[in-house]
Amino acid sequence: MSYMISQKGGYDKVGFTSKDLHNHISKTRHGQVKDDDAFTALAYLLCKEDSDPLFLGKFTLKDGKLDNLVWTDRAIVVDYEYFGDVLAFDTTYKKNVYNKPLVIFSGTNHHGQTTIFGCALLSDEKSKTFKWALKEFLKIMSDKLSGGNMTNRDPL
Repeated sequence: MSYMISQKGGYDKVGFTSKDLHNHISKTRHGQVKDDDAFTALAYLLCKEDSDPLFLGKFTLKDGKLDNLVWTDRAIVVDYEYFGDVLAFDTTYKKNVYNKPLVIFSGTNHHGQTTIFGCALLSDEKSKTFKWALKEFLKIMSDKLSGGNMTNRDPL
């Protein structure tokens, strides 16, 4: 931006502000899914599984494309074993580049701090998709059920 300002001879001659430039770049990048994003994520998960036997990722494909993804790692599995008495299941919707629900499985440790037990990137907010994510999460955690689950009780 400073290069353009010096070339044009001042802010007033450029025709836009740096905020306009950042907004344009963000808008251009937002929502663009590159074809190899999903394959890169899966390759990363498979490499992590090779180096960490407790790193697990489960996914589904639809029409040859990544549909749903759940993952966790060694530290998370251990934390869930110790602190998984209560499981909070929270989603953020359309807050990421792909406009997909991101699920955070979390709880609280013995210091009262939030502990992440796992994450999922899902295709939609349908009941069957959430059930799939929870079932896969439980498989990863050796089917250990928590003592209680918390949601925001939104109707599906």
